[in-house]
Amino acid sequence: MIDRGSLKEKYATMATDDLLEITSNKSDYTELAVSVALEELKKRNVAEAEIKSYVSVLAYKPDQTVINNHFVDLNIFHKVGNYTLVIPIIKHRAYSDFCRYTGFALKKRQANYYLVTGTTFLIIAIILAANYQASFLLIWASGFSISFLFDIGYNKTRQIGQIREKVDEGKDPEAVF
Repeated sequence: MIDRGSLKEKYATMATDDLLEITSNKSDYTELAVSVALEELKKRNVAEAEIKSYVSVLAYKPDQTVINNHFVDLNIFHKVGNYTLVIPIIKHRAYSDFCRYTGFALKKRQANYYLVTGTTFLIIAIILAANYQASFLLIWASGFSISFLFDIGYNKTRQIGQIREKVDEGKDPEAVF
């Protein structure tokens, strides 16, 4: 096991940028490692403001094509497919070809959204059709209309904002999944 003394010796020989990487990526290191790195930086008279404002070089930095792919909207056929094919295996095989590629965070989120809303409205349609002699297909199709309008009116904008925020922070927007 690594103790404080061995870390002090190791960190004394490291470059300042490497120590700043350790302090900026606290989740990747133990508390002991981060505290020893901070002590070493203070010994080297590195300003507290510089330590706090340091941005990791190891942050998520894809090329512009991948970033643009994150914001591509799911087409209407995929939306209908994800809404109607409520069995996830079938949905994945038939409509989620974009899941194999890097990027497409918005498409993946929208596919999950339509899968959940399709399943929810399917259950509602079954219950209403069984108990109130309502038209099953009419209720389920109306559910798609409601889901679609909510998606284009609010949900897609919110998801794009979340993805944009993660990309701007240097985080992988697909790390959520």
